[in-house]
Amino acid sequence: MVVVALLVLVPILELAVFVQVAQWIGVLEAALLLATLSLLGCWLVKSQGTAVWREGRATVAAGRIPGRAVVDGLLVTAAGVLVLVPGFVTAVCGLALLVPAGRDLVRTLLLRRWTATARSRPAGADALPVRSRERSQPLQLGGGGAVEPPGEPLG
Repeated sequence: MVVVALLVLVPILELAVFVQVAQWIGVLEAALLLATLSLLGCWLVKSQGTAVWREGRATVAAGRIPGRAVVDGLLVTAAGVLVLVPGFVTAVCGLALLVPAGRDLVRTLLLRRWTATARSRPAGADALPVRSRERSQPLQLGGGGAVEPPGEPLG
């Protein structure tokens, strides 16, 4: 539901912002500014993506889990998508994720949320039930006939 709302609202917001910027500085200038933001964003995605990749490799080489580098990689990827979507709002959001201080802020917020979510779940809530290898009772089907569990001999 949220994705559908974003797919409808973001283009409307982007169009409104573009019209406003075009009224302030002119249509051609607004289009050139938008193209410049996208090109700057692409260059920053490459630069920051390479830096995050190196950080992750160094962390693995040091024998540590690259948790921060993984989250940063996801944020740089999201930033890349945002700067490629035409529009001032998405470009500014993407550029904010490409600046290390902006990425630090978003990473901190995400990690707090993920930690709170993980702590609120009971242990093993996502685990699949495990059946013991001991002989269990036959399963009952809707027709009333008993059926042995799969993999066990009848009788």
